[in-house]
Amino acid sequence: MACEIIRIDDVILHARISGIMRAADMKSLQSAFMDLFRHGIKVRLLVTLENFKGWEKEADWGDVDFQIAHGNDIEKIAFVGDEKWKDDAFAFVGKGLRSTQIEFFPAASAKDAEIWIRS
Repeated sequence: MACEIIRIDDVILHARISGIMRAADMKSLQSAFMDLFRHGIKVRLLVTLENFKGWEKEADWGDVDFQIAHGNDIEKIAFVGDEKWKDDAFAFVGKGLRSTQIEFFPAASAKDAEIWIRS
C-alpha cells in the first residue's frame, strides 16, 4: 500500500503516502479516522507526501459518501511534500468546500506543519 499510518498522537493522525495512492489506501485512512471519531475525537490529519506519484487513474474516486458524512469532522489537514502536488491535493480533499482548515507545506517546512496542525 502507498499509504502508511505512522502513528496516532493524541488527536493527530500521522500518515505517509508514497508512490501511487490507490482507493484501498483511502479506505485505510478513513478506517483509522473512524476508529478515532467513534471515541469522540475531532481528528487532525498530517500527511507527508514522500516520493508521491499521484492517484491511481483507474480508481473510482467519485464515492463522496465519506466526505459528505464526515468531511467536516476532520478539524485540520496538513500536507507536507513537493509543492507541485499542492493544487491537486487541495482539490482531492475539497479545500474551500468544507469547514476543515487545510494547508500545504513544502518538505523543508515539516516542522512548521507540525506546529500548525497542533495550534
